Amino acid sequence: MKRRDFLKNVVILGGTVVAGTVAGGSILKFGKDNMKSRISIDKNKCIHCGLCVKDCMSKCISFDSDNYPIFNDEEGHCLGCQHCLAICPVGALSFDNKNPDKSQKVNYGKSEDLEGLIKSRRSIRFFKNENIDAERLAKIKEILPFVPTGRNIDDLHFTFVETKVKMDEIRKITEEKIGGSNIIYRTSTAMLVISVNKQKAAFTCDMVDPIIAMSYVDLYAQSLGLGTLWCGLAYNALQTVPEVYSMLKIPKEYTPSYVMLLGIPDVKYARTIQPDSVPISVIK
Repeated sequence: MKRRDFLKNVVILGGTVVAGTVAGGSILKFGKDNMKSRISIDKNKCIHCGLCVKDCMSKCISFDSDNYPIFNDEEGHCLGCQHCLAICPVGALSFDNKNPDKSQKVNYGKSEDLEGLIKSRRSIRFFKNENIDAERLAKIKEILPFVPTGRNIDDLHFTFVETKVKMDEIRKITEEKIGGSNIIYRTSTAMLVISVNKQKAAFTCDMVDPIIAMSYVDLYAQSLGLGTLWCGLAYNALQTVPEVYSMLKIPKEYTPSYVMLLGIPDVKYARTIQPDSVPISVIK
């Protein structure tokens, strides 16, 4: 990309360079609708700490003459990230009429638990012949809105195949068209396809956002006792078997990015592996 073309696709916001959408050739704008105030302040709670003003990377919040936060976004730069709602220590700030009292308390858990999950997760290729229960599927779907994306843009689409019956149908069609369905789909009883709207995604993020989302699902699903398998063979099958692709009802403006197979594991590991070290460069 030529320098002048790149510069057409960025905007400086409060000292931060934020990329625009290359495909549309547009400068980063989030619409003049953002000119209306997206925050409301409970003046009985506000302690004038200024955390919401400081943490707003788009510089859309400032103090009024009475030292209360006000929203000022004439250029439409608000990301809709809700950091202002999240950072208020007393719950005095509401964003887009969302009640801060309905938010969960921040909980990072124990680092050793997350470390254990990362080290213990394995790619599962043997699944039990039973459907994933609706409760665990619902839990996975509940975390999807929390997956980070570039510029906080809602650019992803998630397709869940949730039953063994439907997976068997996919296997049958794949076997008739290209063969190898048992190797492609294994004995999985569910499948997730994450697709991205490349016209909507932030510059350079169309390849990254889906992988971030898949990583979140991978770890969370395994924490729920489910097995997961990142499956390039299944992704390639989507490209070569249009009958399967059409079954997934992916909106036409979205492009599949990757596929994950899911199910209840029919294998149990007793310990972590012992991988070799990886190359690391340290600059001090």
